[in-house]
Amino acid sequence: MARSSQSRPAVATHPASSAKRSSKSALESVKEKQARLASSTDLNPMAELLADARALHAQLPGAEDERALIKAVTLALRVVSQSFVALCEKDAVQLDHVDERGYVLVNEASDAAAQVARWLKQQWNAFVALLTEELLFSDASAVRMVALEVSMSLQVAASESQHRCADAPTGRWSPTPFRTLVHSLLWREVHEDVMESFAEGYLETYDDVRYFFCREVNRSLRGITDLSTRHAHVRSHTRAWLCRITAIPTEPSHLNNFLVPHLSKGPSKKKKKQKGQSKPILMEDGDSDDGEIPAALWDSDEDEPEEDVHTDSRKRSRTRSRHGGHLNALHSLGTQQQAFSAAWLSLLLPAYQTNKQGDTGTLGGVLSLAETHDILVRLHSQILPHLTKPTMLHDFLVDCLDSKGTTALLALNGLFTLIVHHNLDYPAFYTRLYALLDASVMHTRYRSRFMRMLDTFLGSTLLPVAIVASFIKRMSRLSLRATPAAIVEIVPFVWNLLKRHPGCMQMIHREWHGDHLALGPSGVQDGFNPTEPNPLQTGALESSLWELASFGAYRLSQSSQQGASVASGGDTHYLGSVSTFASILAEPFTQQQYLLEDFLDSTYSTMFETETKKTLQRRQRAKKPVAPPPVAPLDITLSVPALLADKSGNMETAIRHETRKRLRLYAFPCEAVPSGDTPLEESRRAMPVDDCAKLWDL
Repeated sequence: MARSSQSRPAVATHPASSAKRSSKSALESVKEKQARLASSTDLNPMAELLADARALHAQLPGAEDERALIKAVTLALRVVSQSFVALCEKDAVQLDHVDERGYVLVNEASDAAAQVARWLKQQWNAFVALLTEELLFSDASAVRMVALEVSMSLQVAASESQHRCADAPTGRWSPTPFRTLVHSLLWREVHEDVMESFAEGYLETYDDVRYFFCREVNRSLRGITDLSTRHAHVRSHTRAWLCRITAIPTEPSHLNNFLVPHLSKGPSKKKKKQKGQSKPILMEDGDSDDGEIPAALWDSDEDEPEEDVHTDSRKRSRTRSRHGGHLNALHSLGTQQQAFSAAWLSLLLPAYQTNKQGDTGTLGGVLSLAETHDILVRLHSQILPHLTKPTMLHDFLVDCLDSKGTTALLALNGLFTLIVHHNLDYPAFYTRLYALLDASVMHTRYRSRFMRMLDTFLGSTLLPVAIVASFIKRMSRLSLRATPAAIVEIVPFVWNLLKRHPGCMQMIHREWHGDHLALGPSGVQDGFNPTEPNPLQTGALESSLWELASFGAYRLSQSSQQGASVASGGDTHYLGSVSTFASILAEPFTQQQYLLEDFLDSTYSTMFETETKKTLQRRQRAKKPVAPPPVAPLDITLSVPALLADKSGNMETAIRHETRKRLRLYAFPCEAVPSGDTPLEESRRAMPVDDCAKLWDL
């Protein structure tokens, strides 16, 4: 049996199979060692299987028989895992004390039994290192999935073993191999299938896995003490993992699924009895006044310093019994939220350090701009509702607000949530919000999201009219340099604000020297001060919305007042649909409000598609036969002398002959008027043009 004085993982020195052997012989060799391990009490085949798994995995890149090698590696992993699970069921592996990385501490051995226990610890460390530091990042997906599955099965077996060996019947969660697994997931780049499998299969499914994962995240981030380059991406990887946690319990009944079996049974409640009372007090709802389950202390016995390993067992037993162990914490909604909060606060509020060169840096690396945006997008819905003290993120949000640009826009929603729902005192909110309305805000990727937030921020009817007028005027000014899609969003937004705050209606009814809607005639000074940072002092109420009127509202109002069409010029937008839509500001405000969601998410592509469909529909309608409108019969009576009727013998025939003569005379008039015209000929020549055209309908 191999021995080693190292406490860190060390693979036994048993020789591995030759690298040139075929995959079939490798698989047969693994099966042969499996049979030896199952038929005797000799544990040496475990070390041989570990060596074989490492050697076979090294042969995978570029191997012709890759599938057979993968099968041999996964079989070796499962055999070793089953052996360790069986040993844990017999309490043969001592996993009480671990180091900061999650490896079992290996002590010196004096007798034979201690040497066996020491050797098992070494093999455990070697197996955990092989799983979490090599095979979990293998190029073969099947090997990665088996390594993750085996690691979690070892976690269950270790936790159950420690629970049986505990002095008090409290919940136990083994720090090994879970701490090593989490450390590898945070410190290294993980394949997407591993991240998806661990997040969906464990973090989102089991309450105990999520709880201890958050604790290990907090422990890892707080444990970084230098600005080394090997820590440069820890916070970035941590963000990716924490954003995967979405199934946060909101009620005690939601804590109902645990990976470790003995943790699924909640702690027993002890009733409080007041002095002199033999019966429990009944509350108004009829329930007894039982004592609440105390939340476990943040740092449990597994996080105690290593120098306290030899502490008296009875003292540790009393400590665990008094603190309630992990069982109380796992079944307490408040403690679950504390773990979740601590993980996020460790990520968003990192520690800073100055190195010897005088450079100050963030411990654990700096989040990129895209990662910060991703956090801000999900902050108000996925993170803030589950934090025990959401106001602790005030500094993070204010820092994001100071950075301006898109980051500041996305930070507004979280800051507004803290103000409205968590009583955060931030009196300069609307001043900072007003400062963000610059020319770039209408061209940013998150324009629609910002418009939704702005509509929420200005939704209260208790806001001062001066502040609302300043925002209306600033949005109108920004529309002059905005895209057509942004204008289509600004117009209904301004319309809703005017409808919600009637005191601002004077901005669209002001006339200067007969100039309706104040199109900006020469010599007239706009009362709005665009450089004033305080929205209460911009003078927007003394101005008008001539910017929006320039898109078509002015033309429509003038045409409705004058009863005739007004020549188009600088008072229209180049896109006809924008001019038509902007004209709603010149119409009576009879509608309650416009649904802003109907106008958001517009782009050049959507507008082009809309215009194209309109054109196609017109062409299709033009191809259809158009039925002529019904025409009422014309009542035209010609005065025909009776002599003509007598010659033709019929009055209708005489009228037709006379009609042909008059039409021929109308089509080919004679320049010289012959002398001696009869009254009938004079009547023919004096016939008006319109009356002659009517004769065609006879």
